[in-house]
Amino acid sequence: MDEADRILNMDFEQEVDKILKVIPRERTTYLYSATMTKKVAKLQRASLKNPVKVEVSTKYQTVDKLQQSYLFIPVKYKDVYLVFLLNELAGNSFMIFCSTCANTTRVALMLRNLGLTAIPLHGQMSQNKRLGALNKFKSKTRSILIATDVASRGLDIPHVDCVINFDIPTHSKDYIHRVGRTARAGRSGKAVTFVSQYDVELYQRIEHLIGKKLPLYKTEEQEVMLLMERVTEAQRYAKMEMSEMSGKGKKRLRRADACDDTEESLGVRKKFKNKNKTLIT
Repeated sequence: MDEADRILNMDFEQEVDKILKVIPRERTTYLYSATMTKKVAKLQRASLKNPVKVEVSTKYQTVDKLQQSYLFIPVKYKDVYLVFLLNELAGNSFMIFCSTCANTTRVALMLRNLGLTAIPLHGQMSQNKRLGALNKFKSKTRSILIATDVASRGLDIPHVDCVINFDIPTHSKDYIHRVGRTARAGRSGKAVTFVSQYDVELYQRIEHLIGKKLPLYKTEEQEVMLLMERVTEAQRYAKMEMSEMSGKGKKRLRRADACDDTEESLGVRKKFKNKNKTLIT
């Protein structure tokens, strides 16, 4: 069982009990997780006999080949800094983590309006839509995957070059799982965390958990602000697309959640592209 800390949590108690009723009593059970909580000590819930615990490390840590940094920015400029960062690191593949399904869709639409190949992945999408989004990212037809924490665990995508924490995780241990999507199996990778004026305490908890101070990602504010006008317009068109999709009812919204090119979204995007060239060529 992978992600043991979540499986042994109360949210999955009923499911675990159902499984235990139908599997053989004589068996060998293995539990794995990058972060092991105190709840894992209650292994009786998994009906283990004489359990053995194997740890690579007694503290929570990230791999050495992962280059971690942070950006301290006003919350109102997060979108602008995101676009600047994607532009500066163009050519890489990205996983961008957001805190809500709605923000995941909004960011994806905004980036697509700027000519970037972005696709969302979140819990309100159907399983088929999730797999479709994941396959497009794995096949490199999309270079940017915007996701909630539904994608922070259990995925092995070899070519993730950079993880961006657009919204800082509420739980510090989720940070380890998020950045673990890159720098896997001896490869190198980058992780950049956006920290606004409202996130300082959450960020300090992350540094305390991993036991290190992260360096500041250096940017020139004047260069970043050159993108402000185009990003603001892309934000406006993204909100229009979301408003039109929601106005067509839940059925149409579910279809649009995977950023399918519905007539409404194509119409809004076409108006935008007639006025703007793509950000990255």
